[in-house]
Amino acid sequence: MGSCTKSATLSIDDPIEIENISFGVNNHYILRNSIPFIIKGVVYVPGYPGYLPWEIENSTSLPNDLKNSISTDLSNIKAMGANTIRFWGTPKYCYEALKNVEDLYFIQTIWIKGDEPDFQNMVFKENTKTYIKEVIDRIYSVFNDETPPIIAFIIGNELSDSSILSTNAAHPNITSFSGNYIVTDSNITATEAFIAEMADFTRTYEFNTYENKSLLSYANEIRTADIIDISFLDFISHNAYSNAVPYYRPNTASGSSSGTLFQGWVEEVKSKHPNKPLLITETGLSVSPNAFHVGPPNFGYGGNTELEQTTGLLQNISDINTSKLPSAGVCIHEYLDAWWKFGLEDSYSQDPNDIEEWFGLVKLKKLGEWYTTENRDSYNALKNIW
Repeated sequence: MGSCTKSATLSIDDPIEIENISFGVNNHYILRNSIPFIIKGVVYVPGYPGYLPWEIENSTSLPNDLKNSISTDLSNIKAMGANTIRFWGTPKYCYEALKNVEDLYFIQTIWIKGDEPDFQNMVFKENTKTYIKEVIDRIYSVFNDETPPIIAFIIGNELSDSSILSTNAAHPNITSFSGNYIVTDSNITATEAFIAEMADFTRTYEFNTYENKSLLSYANEIRTADIIDISFLDFISHNAYSNAVPYYRPNTASGSSSGTLFQGWVEEVKSKHPNKPLLITETGLSVSPNAFHVGPPNFGYGGNTELEQTTGLLQNISDINTSKLPSAGVCIHEYLDAWWKFGLEDSYSQDPNDIEEWFGLVKLKKLGEWYTTENRDSYNALKNIW
């Protein structure tokens, strides 16, 4: 077994040797080698200025500045105390860098176009399966001599309500799915059947090609909580934001322990499937300066101070940890500020009016011809509790 301290970075030529580790589930937790493994995660997208995630995902030759930043970021995520990274838009080098960090696992998002008007369209399904194969092959090209430290594939993230409803309306006769590994009841919708088919394809391809079976889930959110239910996969994933609950579900019951609406919403989501693990796959607070300021206890969609980001994230984590039924953990959205949200030109500066660009636990700082990162207080606060 190689050794690596929390803050150490190893050479790409000196990877950590990892033991065989398997993941499973029970009623409340994700299990690592049959022992509960509480996810302490963070979303990571290597979207540095000038580099868009969807453009660098297929790159096998990143510039040294970007590669060095990715390696530093993963080491700093580990140093923060995280045990899991939630990846999407991930170039091969992210896995190569992760291979050098001990006891850091990942959840891989399979990005599915959320506003596709018909998820059952045959061409769309075949293109999605081609993309799934590309992601799986990219992972195993790095971990070709061992099992990768992957916990799960997230098959889709926040499909739009209009696309869910239009797909279901177009295919009322699709009410079930039966595959190699995924078999549903006969009362599901066409969108749910689409997710079942993509999940079954993921497991089938991964096992047939690489003899490994990762866990499977789908990341839902508050706006679509009542119109899509993917409980036939291994665990429930839900993106939950404290500011969204009073806006979309103001009648949510207060939490049983803290009394917050956020805890009440987490408890409501868990109560729908009390015998399935619930992982909060996103929660976060934006510090965009020009948004309307709300403050505690729900905080705002943007407009938060850096102190409020810290206070709010700690409150959210506490709410999750003290909910009526146990949860499987949380992934914080997100590690880096996302300047890239609206394209290449947008990626070179941070828009004070764009709320989505300011969720980071760290901020980007120009340094010569490249960029470095600076920790916000929230990074240090998470390091203290993790």
